[in-house]
Amino acid sequence: MITRFLFAAVLLVSPSCVLPQDGAVVSDVQVSASAPDSVSVMRELLSGAPSRGWRAPDKPFTFRTLSGLSAVAQGRGLEGFYFSKTYLEDKLGAELFSHHDGDYFGYADYLLMRRADFTYSGRQMLQAVKGKDDFAKRNSGLNTVLGAYVSKLQKDLMDVSPSKWAYTARIYEIFPRAYNLAGRRGLKSGAKTVFFRDFSGQDFAAIKAMGFDTVWPMGIYPVGLRGRSGTAGGSVYSIRDPEHINPELGGDEAFRVFVDRAHAAGLKVIVDFVPNHSSMDSVLLEEDTDYYISSPVPGGKPDPAPPGSFSYKGKNGWLWVKNGGYDCMGDTLCTWNDVAQFDYSNPKLRRRQTDIVVGLARRFKVDGFRVDMAYQLLNPVFARNWNVPMPQEEFLSSLIKAVREVNPSAAFIAEAYDNQDQLSSAGFDLIYNKSEWGRPEGNAGWYDSMAKPTAIDVAAALERASFLSWRRGGAGGLNFFINHDEPSARKVFGPRLPAVAAATMFLPGAFLFYNGAEIGFDAAVPGEEKTLPFSVPVRIDWNGGDRAGRELFDRLFADTAKLREYLGDCYMRPLPQPELHGWAGYVLYSRDFPRRKKAVLFNYSSGPVKADLGPDGLAGFRYSAMLETGGYRLLDPYEQTGGK
Repeated sequence: MITRFLFAAVLLVSPSCVLPQDGAVVSDVQVSASAPDSVSVMRELLSGAPSRGWRAPDKPFTFRTLSGLSAVAQGRGLEGFYFSKTYLEDKLGAELFSHHDGDYFGYADYLLMRRADFTYSGRQMLQAVKGKDDFAKRNSGLNTVLGAYVSKLQKDLMDVSPSKWAYTARIYEIFPRAYNLAGRRGLKSGAKTVFFRDFSGQDFAAIKAMGFDTVWPMGIYPVGLRGRSGTAGGSVYSIRDPEHINPELGGDEAFRVFVDRAHAAGLKVIVDFVPNHSSMDSVLLEEDTDYYISSPVPGGKPDPAPPGSFSYKGKNGWLWVKNGGYDCMGDTLCTWNDVAQFDYSNPKLRRRQTDIVVGLARRFKVDGFRVDMAYQLLNPVFARNWNVPMPQEEFLSSLIKAVREVNPSAAFIAEAYDNQDQLSSAGFDLIYNKSEWGRPEGNAGWYDSMAKPTAIDVAAALERASFLSWRRGGAGGLNFFINHDEPSARKVFGPRLPAVAAATMFLPGAFLFYNGAEIGFDAAVPGEEKTLPFSVPVRIDWNGGDRAGRELFDRLFADTAKLREYLGDCYMRPLPQPELHGWAGYVLYSRDFPRRKKAVLFNYSSGPVKADLGPDGLAGFRYSAMLETGGYRLLDPYEQTGGK
């Protein structure tokens, strides 16, 4: 795998910033947009084939130098191969990898042969290039063919993919229990409102005015009583009834009206699906204890239950039911003591959960689902956690297929901190860009790299974000610097917040923001650092917060809206730096307007730094000046500014 030191060397080699560009469109790519399975075929070609039965999934290509260093492609399939190949060759030179000549053609042909019925023309073009008489011509021809083929597939896929809206979604997360709808409207805080019933068009308009196109009401289902902690109503992820809306928020009918009003305002609505666990008094536990991981109580004495379990009297006697868990700190299993663990080795449970999500899509007309702790449901992870044999098919793959039979445009977002490639293959549109512990080069997650930045971590995060913003065959990254699980952005980033917020909000692709952050509201309590705790009653004071935070986000919301309008759909490439000194940057390239581009520079360090793009500039941009702590700059190309 590529080391952090090799990665730094790659970044420093080529200050010319010659960026890999999309190739010319090939008109005869043999993928029919009208074919029923065209979306799955194109996704598979671009991002690699998933496991089928017990057949292993495609693996990303590994680039090796003769000195023994190696780097694994950013992703499986043609996109990961082409992106990483051109990136490494641009930085280090194609000759360094000339011994891969035959491997390149073999890998590309292997990927195309997986769907040979759709890829005849592509394989023919590869064979024509392979016959050239020297490495330089073969390699240049291969890059041209790959670039053109990938570009055409990406365009065709976006033309026929109903859930493509998710790739650029701007999501505003709302915690209804704490939102304080009356206070948000400027009314007295004691004014009585029922959240879903009373949320009106003007309330949606206020969210849309900040640049958001999607709302995610979080914590909408009834919460269990058993094991409930705190005084605020318990964790909203300890769900008693996943098929209905909490009556305290207005119930099912009020939520239907909420969704209708959101759609009328031009906003989409996503909701949580919490598949890993339920409350310890869930209606599903009452319905069938076989849905859960449990064991009969030996000797008929239910208490005390062993650690990580609780006692429950089922129809056939007492059981010890496992608390909901997840892998943490390597192979250690951590548990939550207020939830019960579902059993995904049981086909009955899989069918029941699928029916629940399909029912939500059908009854409420929601536009997508944020899947809580999604990576814990993958067959290898679940089998390791709970020591159970698993069915061959991934539950998440079959779930997404079933929901899209009801709503083809339904988007799926994975909360995940590992196993991103497997989740992408399952059909997810977006995956949290926080932690990627399974990456060969180490954790390249955006949030983690910004929270505790080093030059190499930031560079890795930028390169990863570049790939995620460019690819279309696999899941994109959902970028954020705050959500309901994280501490206040001001606490995490301190005076660096303006730079981190700007660098995150200006990234292409999807973005997530949490209510109250726009005013800097923070009601954290000891033991629960999130800004809106679940354990104590809290309501956002819309007249509180901090003035500097309000001004910062007013400015950033406006700047982001202008940037997105100017560039349209775009992708990003990092700016290489002659030296790594506390600042970083990237260039935004418009897909909709090919001549348009912008550059973003930001100071991620805790002190002022000089950002210098060199006497000749980089990628058409020039800059040489100090960036204060938390400083950032949005640059126009110098040919548009008189060379300044």
